[in-house]
Amino acid sequence: MNKKNAQQARGFTLVEVLVSVALFSIVMVVALGSLVALSSAVRRAEALDTATNNLSSALDAISRAARTGSIYHCGSGGSLSAPADCPDATVGAPSFSFLDADGVQVTYCLSAPGALTCNTSTACGAGSCSILRAKAGGSFVPLTAPEVNVTTLRFVVSGAPQGDNLQPRAVMLLVGTIFINNGLTSDFRLQTSVTQHLYDQ
Repeated sequence: MNKKNAQQARGFTLVEVLVSVALFSIVMVVALGSLVALSSAVRRAEALDTATNNLSSALDAISRAARTGSIYHCGSGGSLSAPADCPDATVGAPSFSFLDADGVQVTYCLSAPGALTCNTSTACGAGSCSILRAKAGGSFVPLTAPEVNVTTLRFVVSGAPQGDNLQPRAVMLLVGTIFINNGLTSDFRLQTSVTQHLYDQ
């Protein structure tokens, strides 16, 4: 065998193998770290998207029912004998009642911390609060998921009395926090207004 063929058949030295394995290991650790970080970011984004969709669905349900409803009443007010504006438009109320399109009384309110009862304040205080709904004087059910903590819910009703030449209108202000995972949170502040479709004569 000549000298050229002997050099070609020689193979890798131990140092070359060790350097190759070390470089491969470094590349794999960096790639694996990026993959784990990306996977965690995707899970956080999915959790935030799910909670945001839940909150959006709750607001859409309230808006849809209120638009086709009548006899707006600021506060729960027991039975709806007459429409009523909020006494103080700057403060509003933690609950809002009206008759839906089927003539059934619907009440939306901020829950008491950790309980399925209406809060007497527009602020939640300590604990976890959600948006509640009750139909026909029945029990309250939560509209928002446990991951959505509503810290403030205010309803401001104006133009509710008939014959005041103002179309009944309700403004909802919603403030809170979405708990994602691993202690991460995302704050939200939403406001929407609803005008009654039924013409106020």
